[in-house]
Amino acid sequence: MKKNQLMIAALVSGGMLLSSCEKEGAAELALSPDPKTKEVARTTDDPVIASVLFNGDASNGPDNLWKAINIKGTGALSTVTDETDVLTWKFLKPLGSHRTEVRGAKNFQAAEGDEIYIGFTSKLLIPSNLKTEAIFQWKSYPTDGSLQNHPLMLRTKSGKLEQQHFDDNHVATVPWSINLPVSTWMSFVIRMKVSRNPAIGFVEFWYNGVKQTLSNNTQRLMCRTLDVQDCDPKWGCMVEMKRR
Repeated sequence: MKKNQLMIAALVSGGMLLSSCEKEGAAELALSPDPKTKEVARTTDDPVIASVLFNGDASNGPDNLWKAINIKGTGALSTVTDETDVLTWKFLKPLGSHRTEVRGAKNFQAAEGDEIYIGFTSKLLIPSNLKTEAIFQWKSYPTDGSLQNHPLMLRTKSGKLEQQHFDDNHVATVPWSINLPVSTWMSFVIRMKVSRNPAIGFVEFWYNGVKQTLSNNTQRLMCRTLDVQDCDPKWGCMVEMKRR
């Protein structure tokens, strides 16, 4: 998998990757922590990848990748070549605009019982104290009637990068957070068991190639990961627009 797979109001690198696995309980799938290395780092405990479900490489073009492009305001989606000469998605969300996001992945839909990995890299070109509602969402569709709205999100707040989980009462917890790096490539891998049953669904998380211990002092969050009809990944940047 290439390092650069998407860009945010800021940059998310050239290609997101979704895959499924066959080895139950396998623990170590991670992107290389070296931002100059563009291949997936593997260990002997890696799962056997059954299939690549989606590759968001920027060279594939938007029409072949996204179910929808969601821009509200004067934002823009484009591609740029990064400092390592990799074509990369750029999500520009100017001040005063609500969102610049893409809904993916075209020709893929997660279903109850699926086990998937979502891997991507991002560089945030934002002030370190900027509050965003989301730079990544596992988003519920349709929104009307949803309980969680977005079971899983990554956002920035008060100088932190936070992973949030929302339960079926739309109550948020923060299983993981770090001081927010800006202008630095970061790699993420989310392993997810897709289920509406919180006793079955789970999330595991790698940051810069290292599997993370979460706020429950384990490396797995048992939780509801599927809401209403469908959930889709969304990349980009979204902020809350307050009504006057």
